Amino acid sequence: MVKTNFNPLIKTTVDYLTRKEAWKYGFIKYSVIKKMIIYATKHNRLYIIRKIFVSLIDKGYIEKKRNVARSYMYRFINPNATKVVPKQITITFE
Repeated sequence: MVKTNFNPLIKTTVDYLTRKEAWKYGFIKYSVIKKMIIYATKHNRLYIIRKIFVSLIDKGYIEKKRNVARSYMYRFINPNATKVVPKQITITFE
């Protein structure tokens, strides 16, 4: 049994998706992301591809949205985007 270290594969995939600016594609099917992971990592085993994909979801790189047809659509989130925290300010005049 061969153990695969997924961290370098995940980093390679995130780097590739960042270079492609995949967040501009919006919500896309799993099959499209799967093809990009296969191209970036040069692996064809579906177990490895699915494991990388699930790891990307768990780490917050990919957002999941339920579709009307009971399927899911996925969107890559820009890791370089600034995170804006909205704050509410109340000003009272006397």
